Amino acid sequence: MSAISLHAASGPLDVPRQGRWRRRVIDPADIPGAVVCVVPLLLGVFLSTGIREAEFAIYAICVMAVLPYLAPFIASTRRNPANAALLVLFVALGVATVAASPLDTASSLAQSKSLAATIVWASIYIVVFSAVRSAGSGIVISGSVYLSVALHLAGVGFGEVLEFRDGSFRAFGPLGDQVAFIVILPALISLSASRPVGFGVHFGALLLTATRGAILSLAVGVVAYLFVVASSKTRLRSITWGVISLCVAGLLAATPVSSVLIDRIVSSPTNESYSFRWTAAAAGLELLQEHPVLGVGVNGFADRRHAVAEDWLSTPGTQNALSRAANQYVQTATDGGLLAAAALLLFVGFTLLNARRATKWVDATPELVGTQVWLIGVLVGNQGALWLLSDASSGFFMLAIAAIAARVAMLARHNNAVAA
Repeated sequence: MSAISLHAASGPLDVPRQGRWRRRVIDPADIPGAVVCVVPLLLGVFLSTGIREAEFAIYAICVMAVLPYLAPFIASTRRNPANAALLVLFVALGVATVAASPLDTASSLAQSKSLAATIVWASIYIVVFSAVRSAGSGIVISGSVYLSVALHLAGVGFGEVLEFRDGSFRAFGPLGDQVAFIVILPALISLSASRPVGFGVHFGALLLTATRGAILSLAVGVVAYLFVVASSKTRLRSITWGVISLCVAGLLAATPVSSVLIDRIVSSPTNESYSFRWTAAAAGLELLQEHPVLGVGVNGFADRRHAVAEDWLSTPGTQNALSRAANQYVQTATDGGLLAAAALLLFVGFTLLNARRATKWVDATPELVGTQVWLIGVLVGNQGALWLLSDASSGFFMLAIAAIAARVAMLARHNNAVAA
């Protein structure tokens, strides 16, 4: 993945001096780039091995990185609606958690820890917005999926691999089942940069994960990209290379690699995992009706929801599938009530507007466009999985790219004001 240089300048507007993407290595002083690279690496170690020290290291790194930027970020909320909405969201979740949890109980402590961990996890937004310079390499993420497959075929366990009775499998690698949404990021950057081979490599990794929501997000991202290039000066060249990239994807989809994904797409709606998601979301809506103002506190869903028929199965898979609502907006509504849900919707809405402004920026490069159409695609297409969690790798990248969108939108507005 290429990198963006948006170094902060002095002055009341805190406007970046530069806004040009360029290929470069990580600078030792590049805190956002280092955090973006190191945190997913540590997350992969934790998810693959269960070593708690790796998880603690993630939180320590994020805390140290965010502290210098807290005051400037709070000041920026006056001019950046997305930043203000994110701040209001966590304030609402904090109030709801305190109000809904009884004092001196184990559940109260667990909910407080979950909220604190999520806040630290989301601090990547503050760090990237305040001091954007560069991002890490996307080929490493797709490569981890291919490596997971190769080692699985060789009989060596690496990362998460789900094998079925017929011998087929889904491979995710060390980042777990959220990796599919991250793989879309380098895929759409390759599409925007007219690199069909790169698009094919990442699309092949996506097929190996067989994640339906990721395919939908990719489709939304491709549509967003077509809208962007339709108004560009190089639209003929961009559309031509885009069509070539999609043809490469079509050829890959016609191979046996896509068989598991196709089976999951055409499977009956009564499929177990499919019904769990609908059941969890419906249970969340029922819980919201009972606690519409403050919700039930962060992660209070599992303890407060009504029992459902699936609970009689009493398997680890059932307990995990029904521990949270299967939609981020429903989950946030149950966690913090309607105020928190409204704040999340505002944050997503303003982020989508920022992404649109970033793609229309006069200095926008293919890499920047690719990240923003990915952001649009995932925010719109990912409605069957949570991303605002303390260990969701897709959410980590979503918040980082959303911060870039807010930063670029601020720069674009400033440049337009100066030009006027």
